[in-house]
Amino acid sequence: MAEVADNPFEYGRELGPGEIADREAEVAEVSAALVEGHKHFLIGPRRYGKSSVHNVGAHQARKKGALVLRYNVQAFTRLEDLAAAIVVDSAKLVKGPAAKVADGIAKFFRELRPVVGFSALDQTWTVSLGAAGDRKPVPLLVDALHGLERLAASEKRPLGLILDEFQQVVAPGGHDAEAQIRAVVQEHRKVGYVFAGSDSRMLAAMTSDPARPLYRLGSVRFLDLVPRPAFTKYLRERFALLKAKVSDEAIAAILEEADDVPYNVQLLAHQCWNALRDRHPPALGPEDVATIHVAAARRLDPVYSEQWQGLSGAQRRALQAVIALRGDGLYSAGATSRFQLTASAMQGAVEGLMEKRVCWRETKNGDSRVRLEDPLFGVWVRAYTK
Repeated sequence: MAEVADNPFEYGRELGPGEIADREAEVAEVSAALVEGHKHFLIGPRRYGKSSVHNVGAHQARKKGALVLRYNVQAFTRLEDLAAAIVVDSAKLVKGPAAKVADGIAKFFRELRPVVGFSALDQTWTVSLGAAGDRKPVPLLVDALHGLERLAASEKRPLGLILDEFQQVVAPGGHDAEAQIRAVVQEHRKVGYVFAGSDSRMLAAMTSDPARPLYRLGSVRFLDLVPRPAFTKYLRERFALLKAKVSDEAIAAILEEADDVPYNVQLLAHQCWNALRDRHPPALGPEDVATIHVAAARRLDPVYSEQWQGLSGAQRRALQAVIALRGDGLYSAGATSRFQLTASAMQGAVEGLMEKRVCWRETKNGDSRVRLEDPLFGVWVRAYTK
């Protein structure tokens, strides 16, 4: 079999154009918000591909002529640092002599009293915020957003801002922080905003509760699983590059084993690709998929062992119940008896698992079930615990 150099199944990084399955509608919404100056919330659990969606949306917006800034709020220890990054990156967007750009940035972000520097040697900008010492974190960010609006008006081009893990901006300040963000963002017409986040429960409350300041600030998209037909087509097309015999049952097993979670589907497909490449003749069936999945879980044994040891006895049994019952009927008499927990103990243990980000609650079409944050942890639990 001819050697195929590149494994087409990527995980552990943001995916770009042409690399994600489906998501056309979600990507188009992000792009439209950035280009047209809308406000948009993109909410999705971890491993659902949220960052990849707004990465591709930003790419499309740039192709349409928009200027786009993207930040993961969790990458900054302080909002002051995020505000400074916005100022520095804004300077990179402006064309012209360095001195003129620095003057413009100082005017656009005047409330922050920025001191802007430029190194001709390595072509880099630096900034310190004179207002940082006497302003609280959220007002500093608000001032940065005001500066972006002025910059967008000056550039006469669409300008978009993506803040990933947005809940980290407002959670410490609660209602007041939400109100401050709304007060500035709702006035802006030149800047398009995409607020993304993985804390589905917190962001759902922010955007759906009429008593919260961010209620109906913009459109909201809850990122769902990729539909199986679309993911099946995606997997089949890429496995075809190997000219291997991959049965329909094997592809279905990949989706089932990974619980349809995009990150985990990519990870398992990646491992299956590597296994196929070394097989003679190259063939993949559902039993092979299960074996490969357990091997992938085994490689993370130190991580999962520590996570398991951090759970109480009740939480361990509740986790086993979530895995065995696929998150449904956890509080029934049969489930509580089988896993030796009372209904109240099961409820408390499940809540503890959600607080530890082991599980999360999916609500859909009037029903809810508990899902694993990392389906591969579930594979490890099934294989290596009693």
